[in-house]
Amino acid sequence: MGVISIDLRTGDPIYLQLKEKIIYLACQGLLQPDEQLPSVRALARELGINPNTVSKAYQELESEGVIYSVSGRGSFLSPGFQAVELLRKEAFQQFCTALERAHQVGVPLEQLDRQIRIIYQQEGA
Repeated sequence: MGVISIDLRTGDPIYLQLKEKIIYLACQGLLQPDEQLPSVRALARELGINPNTVSKAYQELESEGVIYSVSGRGSFLSPGFQAVELLRKEAFQQFCTALERAHQVGVPLEQLDRQIRIIYQQEGA
């Protein structure tokens, strides 16, 4: 799973970054239902972080139904990972709220449009 990277400069908790990356991979279809995730120790070693941090991210993902664990076998992406549509709706609602705020404080439409295009071009969308 070499596509996960952690940015220590953001100030965001590492376990949250890890959670978000795994959800992103699932939403993009880069992680398939029932696909095994790296072990806690292997991912911690790969990312150079504490295994407890990976464990915390996995525990939260499991409690949210994103992944499931099989004793002695590891963690896997849930086959019924239905959260994708929920995450998209939530993101869109947050975007609309931020857009309304930007409009209220006078951010020009052209600036918003330019930023949206920059973000989507960075992701290759």
